[in-house]
Amino acid sequence: MTAGTVLIVGAGLAGTSLAAALGQRGIPSEVIDLRDHTDGAHIGLTNRAVDVLADLSVLDEATELGSAHQDTVFVRMYFANGDPIPVPPPPRPDTRLPAAVNIYRPALSDILVRAAKSAGARFRYGVSVQSLVQDADGVGVTLTDGSTGRYSLVVGADGVRSRIRELLHPGSKPQYTGTVALRWMLDKEPPGEPGFYNSENEMIAIAPVKGGMTYVATGAEAPEGHQVGRSEARELLRGVLARFPAPTPTALRAELTDDQTVLVHPYEWILVPPPWHRGRVALIGDAAHATTAHLSSGGGMALEDAVVLAQELATASTTATALDRFQDRRYERVKVVVEASARLLEMHRAGASPQEMGALRARATTTLIQPY
Repeated sequence: MTAGTVLIVGAGLAGTSLAAALGQRGIPSEVIDLRDHTDGAHIGLTNRAVDVLADLSVLDEATELGSAHQDTVFVRMYFANGDPIPVPPPPRPDTRLPAAVNIYRPALSDILVRAAKSAGARFRYGVSVQSLVQDADGVGVTLTDGSTGRYSLVVGADGVRSRIRELLHPGSKPQYTGTVALRWMLDKEPPGEPGFYNSENEMIAIAPVKGGMTYVATGAEAPEGHQVGRSEARELLRGVLARFPAPTPTALRAELTDDQTVLVHPYEWILVPPPWHRGRVALIGDAAHATTAHLSSGGGMALEDAVVLAQELATASTTATALDRFQDRRYERVKVVVEASARLLEMHRAGASPQEMGALRARATTTLIQPY
């Protein structure tokens, strides 16, 4: 077992779930983040990500604040005019757990923070890592406020623009896809059938969220580096909805008034080549393998990373062995997600049929339903 305190940089899904998983195995941790809150909309956890919630003993709370489903949104596919698309259901894990858990992302963050604190993790906000100096026994860390500390391991769980990745892999940068994600939470129940609506080269995801809300997500092309403002984000989403004459997208467009907030973030991906660790500094989650949303698996991979790393740190004879085993268990699995998601985006742009894209999803899911 790893001795000493683990410093976790980043209080997102990967960082908070790692803190909880470590604490439940008797390994102390400290979590730091520049921000003390989580932005976001809805998140759908499928495949073995649901197992992670169970492993962390938070599944009941997640389904109470969110909702559990015995199928996924990929089962309900429609053409732009609302006609159903016949696609076979995706493979499912051989488990009695729900096939999917849908939850408001800030609510999931709160659950994971509580679980981490209950397991003994300490949180500190408003700071990040300035520099690292490591030796055979630990890592000396200087934070951005000038304070210092020493840790047995430093884990970069600080997202797609990871500061820790910059220190470990200076040349590894995320690739912009030419598309921004548009996400909207409507404070009303879906005005029709939820699911995936498909046109020749666009797609809209519509999902119910517990509490009488609706989640809407799609993408729009935007030049690299262009900052999409609030008004422009609404207009982009209105434009997409207008190209879908089905009753549900049409009704949603009428609800997209000027007081609504549409969240925007660039679709980027990165798959850091092995190793994800140098000495006693390691990467997990989006810092190591960010993906687009086309398999709905980015958050799930971050959660899986956390539990797998905690398992290895708790059982391996040395930290180096634990990090090597973690890499071996995770790399090919997350590679499937990153590469298949990028390919699905390319296929959609090229006008591939929903059946073709469904076949690729099914092949990827065959891997993802296996235990982590």
